[in-house]
Amino acid sequence: MVLTGRAHGFEFPGLSISPILSMGGAERHFTLHLTTTTKLPVAPARASGLPIGAWLVLGFALVIGAFTAASVVALHSTRHAMADLESMEGQFEPLSRSVHDLGDGLATFDRTVLAYLRANTRDRRAATVASAERLSLAANQMLDVDADHAAPPIPPVLQRIAAHEAQGFALLNMQDERRRAIADLESAFAALDRRVRSAGGSGIVVGDDLLARPSLAELTSAIEAARHDVLSELTRGGSFSAGPNEGESRLRQTIESHRAELAVSPGSNWLAMQTEDFDRAVKLRRRALRLGAEIEAGQTTFAAEGDALAVHIRDNVEAPAWRAFTTAAAGAQQAVAQSEQTIRTATFKAILLALLALATTAWAITWPVRRLTAGARRLAAGDLATRVLRGGARELDELANAFNHMAGELADAERAVRTYQAHLEHRVEERTLQLQHLADHDPLTNLPNRRQLLQRLNDMLEATRAERPVASHIAVLFLDLDNFKTVNDTLGHEFGDRVLTEIGERLREIAGESGFIARLGGDEFTLVFEYSGDCAEVERHAEHLVASFQRPLLIDRREVCVGVSCGVAMFPEHGRDATSLLRAADVALFRAKELGRNRLCIHDPSMLVEASNRFRVEQALRKAIEGGELVLHYQPQVCLGRRRTIAVEALLRWRRSDNQIVAAGEFIEIAEQSGLMLDLNDWILETAAEAVSRWRREGWPDARVAINVSAQQFVAGNFPIDIERLLARHGLPPESIELELTETMLQTGAVTVEALHGLRLLNIDTALDDFGTGFSSLTSIERLPLSRVKLDRSVIGGVDSNPRSAAIVHSIIGLCRNLGLQVTIEGVERPAQLDFLAACGEVSVQGYLVARPVEASAIIDMVRCTRGHLDSLLQAAAQERAGTVEDDFPGSVRTLRRNRW
Repeated sequence: MVLTGRAHGFEFPGLSISPILSMGGAERHFTLHLTTTTKLPVAPARASGLPIGAWLVLGFALVIGAFTAASVVALHSTRHAMADLESMEGQFEPLSRSVHDLGDGLATFDRTVLAYLRANTRDRRAATVASAERLSLAANQMLDVDADHAAPPIPPVLQRIAAHEAQGFALLNMQDERRRAIADLESAFAALDRRVRSAGGSGIVVGDDLLARPSLAELTSAIEAARHDVLSELTRGGSFSAGPNEGESRLRQTIESHRAELAVSPGSNWLAMQTEDFDRAVKLRRRALRLGAEIEAGQTTFAAEGDALAVHIRDNVEAPAWRAFTTAAAGAQQAVAQSEQTIRTATFKAILLALLALATTAWAITWPVRRLTAGARRLAAGDLATRVLRGGARELDELANAFNHMAGELADAERAVRTYQAHLEHRVEERTLQLQHLADHDPLTNLPNRRQLLQRLNDMLEATRAERPVASHIAVLFLDLDNFKTVNDTLGHEFGDRVLTEIGERLREIAGESGFIARLGGDEFTLVFEYSGDCAEVERHAEHLVASFQRPLLIDRREVCVGVSCGVAMFPEHGRDATSLLRAADVALFRAKELGRNRLCIHDPSMLVEASNRFRVEQALRKAIEGGELVLHYQPQVCLGRRRTIAVEALLRWRRSDNQIVAAGEFIEIAEQSGLMLDLNDWILETAAEAVSRWRREGWPDARVAINVSAQQFVAGNFPIDIERLLARHGLPPESIELELTETMLQTGAVTVEALHGLRLLNIDTALDDFGTGFSSLTSIERLPLSRVKLDRSVIGGVDSNPRSAAIVHSIIGLCRNLGLQVTIEGVERPAQLDFLAACGEVSVQGYLVARPVEASAIIDMVRCTRGHLDSLLQAAAQERAGTVEDDFPGSVRTLRRNRW
């Protein structure tokens, strides 16, 4: 007989020992768990009574017989109930499916017809035909079900469905006819414009002069205005009006006012063709408007008829079928209830027989087991002399014999445990010392950790206050590795760990015997040492430390250059306790990072003031976001060619509690550093979209807002999807929003470019803001999916006084036009600048001269006054440059001399 056990690598006979160590402060204890793994020989036992197997066989035979009889009865009843359910399913499932397909087909047909009326594309037409075929198929299936089952009368419903389909296809044909009329209308206006331009309406360039006939130029402008008004009227919809609109009246008046001149040149035939095309355009407009009104009225009737037909199907087809199904289900439910009653009765009888068999078997087995249980309890209580009487079933008698033998072996094992307990306590003490070391040291570099640093620094401060050491000053150096993240990302974290280990060894050499070096975590280390009180001594020590890292590290035969930034705090000048000294050193380290890294910075009280102010502004900004103190002002962007406001730019402002308005430039950097930009950007997008939606309802149907976005939004992911959801929430088209980004944001790489392409797929315009501020690259505007370029105010600052500046602006505008990009000029603040830009063609301007930023409630009035205000500004600018325009030809031809600033 051999008993084996193991505890911390040591073999013990007869037991297994498992130590548990619990540490809390200075308290230490251990617990020994004893588990016997004894293999005992069993002495021959005399046979007494029936074996346990015989009792179990008898009991199980009775239980099996009882449950078999119950199962037979329950199976018969269940089969009868399942037959009733299958019969009901075979009768009503086709009817239910047909009714569902009919209703679903009707709803799908209505949706596709209405969608085609809104979208008017070929794939929508095909979808409508497919939905009509599906509805007809459902109706035919309903006829088959009506013939096979007792279903409600179907033919009247099918007649109404056929009439409804005919009405839907009639609307589709009217929509196709209206589309053709609009296409013919656009063709007529194109012919008018093409004929005028072929006659010289766009002018002739002679040298530096542009020769143009006012009559043809006025006719070109009237055609464009008429085309715009007609297309706007057709897009807007509304009631049919046979009278001419403003654009048509203007075009007709223009033709009549210059009829005599145009009859001479280009000629009467040309004038007749123009008049004929114009009359045809008027007829096509009226036809398209009439068809639009008829489609709108028919669409309302079609939707109402679809709803009424759906109600008719539900009340006259689906409801009777459901009542028949309910009646059949009640019969099936009754059959299931009878089956359940039969099962309950059979189960009750089987349980009675099983209880009887179990009680008989338990009486023959449990009384010897109780003797063994009592003996085991005494043995567990520590009475190793316990023995139990043998007897009972054969197996239990053998178990009692084995129990008695085990009790004797346990007594021997207890003596072995006491022999080896002393050795085990020694091993526990060694393990405690190891855990203590891990609690105070960094496992990677084996340097002291933050816990030991605070304890050591507090001890040094207490010793200094007690004036025990010779020195009375302490320096704390807070170290941070520069660009260590690049090492991790490039060479892997395992190599980065080896770099940290090597840096720890170098710092240990630099600190020597007089300094205390600790690793706080990540790439941050702290050096503490005593000095004589001369700040120059600390500076020399810190400069030597920073300079020592100019020498590369050699790791795995690879040279790695890692710089160190150092922040210095000194006791007692910068703090009286460990926490304040570490905070002061951390603030100084932050300043060293700001100054360019790889340098040291000694703490100055003003740094804490700046950090405190930055923290206060950050907290106030968080409260401002929650308290609704942030507002948006909007500055118009005016198109000089069309003399109207084409968009407004949303500008963030902070209205403080004292009603002081703070511009975004004073707090946006703090918002970026504190992680508030995403929340701010979400609020700006939501507020601006809500304002655009309100303006479109209140009288500015083409309202459009330009919003500045940050790089954090682009790299956060799913930005195009967020913009698409924003537009859907407010019911806005993609052209109602333009997103502005700076060139520095393009440095974020492929993520930003991918987001720009996603926005282009959504037809959302993007503008390159602050173009020309130092990072301007022609490659960026050539390869990126941009729609607009915004020139910074610094680009046009000298156009009215510096010919080189004027030439540069001309070149940039021409380049953008050749690339198909629109141009907006920011910072227009002088009339001379506005006069210069007016001669540059179709450009948009923005600045305090044109309009100052205002609240959302004042935008509508400002938009309405744009033309008059801009005309007065241009007139005043023209008066200032009197003499720059000369009349070279009298009469109808005027030379517009280009401005050479």
